[in-house]
Parts: sequence; structure tokens; C-alpha cells
Amino acid sequence: MKKIILSGFLCLTFTASAQKEYFSIIGKTFVEEHIVPDHTTTSPLGGGTYIRVKEIPKRGWLADAEGYFRIDSLRRGKYHLTFSYIGLEPVDTALFIDNDVDLKITLSNLSISTPQLSLILPEKEICEVLKRTFWTKYGIRGSFYTKESLQDKSQRMTAIGYFHEVRKNRIIFDYLDTKYGYSWRYEAPKGIIGLDETLDRNGSRRSIPSIVLTIPIPKSSW
Repeated sequence: MKKIILSGFLCLTFTASAQKEYFSIIGKTFVEEHIVPDHTTTSPLGGGTYIRVKEIPKRGWLADAEGYFRIDSLRRGKYHLTFSYIGLEPVDTALFIDNDVDLKITLSNLSISTPQLSLILPEKEICEVLKRTFWTKYGIRGSFYTKESLQDKSQRMTAIGYFHEVRKNRIIFDYLDTKYGYSWRYEAPKGIIGLDETLDRNGSRRSIPSIVLTIPIPKSSW
């Protein structure tokens, strides 16, 4: 009986020790970018970040739509990781693993680009909106989601992704307010994410600066 108990104890001890031989890297990717000139912002980097581990050459990992990633079954030792995203500078890092690791990685796009507002519109309205002089007059561009593609999920937007679009647009709103005053708001096309719109007595579109931003929750079908 003593031998059986002892053997069982040794087995449990060995099992617990063996479990500690494997570790995980759990992390999140971010992007640092110029949304408007002279303003740098850091925000979660949506799905598409590709991760390679030099010591595991036959495998790769992708961060999810909110920037999270997980690499499991790593033995104790040194690892070299590369993070790549189309249009951004790749990031290389080296880690010595002897426990689970919480890792945050920031990729950079600090080139000065034209501010780009995000919109949600019916597909049939996009061409008309693009033809408006608003874009050239105020030196900005538009990035479009269509209601149809969000509904059929050919384009995807998570709740966190939606709030990220609102946050980016807010920065551009402040930039335009500083540069042009509030005049641009009277000319802005409908569908700009985060821009609160009202109607005056004549039925024309106007914006009230003190309540220009709302953050509606996206429909579950999106």
C-alpha cells in the first residue's frame, strides 16, 4: 500500500512539473499613426497582424480583429518574434521565456497622410458623396463602409472597431474645427461616423458644436 501511495505521489509531482515546461505568449498589437498632421495617436491594430517565430519556422499566427494574439506550447528558452502588417514597418523582438508572458507590440505608420474620415452609407450613395467638393475644399479623404456589406458581413466591424473609428474621426473633427472653424460641419456629407446631425427649421442639415458627437452602438447584424 505504501508503494502505491508513493508511486501516485511521484506521478502527480512529475505531471505538475511537466506542465511547467510549456509556456504561452499572450499579447495585443497596436498602431501608432498620424491621423492628422502634428498629432500622433496609438490605438489597437485590427486583424491582419502576422506573427512569425524564428525558432518555429513552419508556423505563423494572426492577431484577431481586436489585435489580440496567443502563442502556446513554448518551452523554456529564447525566441525571436516578427510582427508584420501591410503598410506598416515590421517589428522584431527577442524574448527569453521561462514563464507566461504578457506582450504589447506597437507598429508604426508615422508618414504624414491626408486625414481620412470613416463613413457608413448605402452603396448607391457612395459615388454621389465622392463627387462632392467637400473633400478637396477641406483637404480630407473618405473611407467607406456600406450598410449592405456590413449586413452580409463582407465587411466586418466589431464594437471595439466601431469605437476606434469614432475616436479617429473625433481627432479629425477637432483638426477641422481648429483650421476652418465650424463651417465644414454645414457641408459635411451624411454618414460620417460619430458626427451628430440635426435639422434646422428650414430642413437643411446643421451641426451643433456642443453636441457634435454621439457614439451609437452598432446593430447586432453588423
